[in-house]
Amino acid sequence: MPKIVENSQVYLAVIQVVSERGFSGATTKQMADAADVSEMTLFRKYGNKAELVKQAVAFLIEETDFSSAAHYTGDVHADLLRVVRAYQGTAVKHGLFIFALFADLARHPELLDSMREPFSIFQSIGALIARYQMEGVLKTEPPLHSVAKLLAPLVYIATIRNTTLDNTLPDLDLSGHVTSFLNGHIMDR
Repeated sequence: MPKIVENSQVYLAVIQVVSERGFSGATTKQMADAADVSEMTLFRKYGNKAELVKQAVAFLIEETDFSSAAHYTGDVHADLLRVVRAYQGTAVKHGLFIFALFADLARHPELLDSMREPFSIFQSIGALIARYQMEGVLKTEPPLHSVAKLLAPLVYIATIRNTTLDNTLPDLDLSGHVTSFLNGHIMDR
């Protein structure tokens, strides 16, 4: 009887290997070993290395449920807090994977397809911010600039934590962070 291959097991193995070795250094053999499947199974079921990475990225996005994170409710603080919480969870748990992909993107154009879905998430967060800008709640600026300003401190903390042995950097108070962001971006009424 053939072994049943769990997609999540394979995707988590891909994430682990790419996090440790980068896209360039990761091999499908290493991914297969980490997933406890044969390399041939990976090729038959998932395709090449770039396709495996693309599917692993899609798995992370689905697992995080970013589509509901950028949902408009009319409460700007609650909406942005939900966004940063979703992003924080992924950045802490899988930040090295995402950083490894960005690092290899220039040398491996085949990874561009893997990044379309994450970029569409940034666009949906930007659309949320643009809606608040159109309503006069937030100051007008390019929405993706606002997204960068909102998420940059989370990226910084995740980078420091994931790339050093020094975990003394305190957690970011996410509600306080959103409040600080709004203090600089909310329209005076």
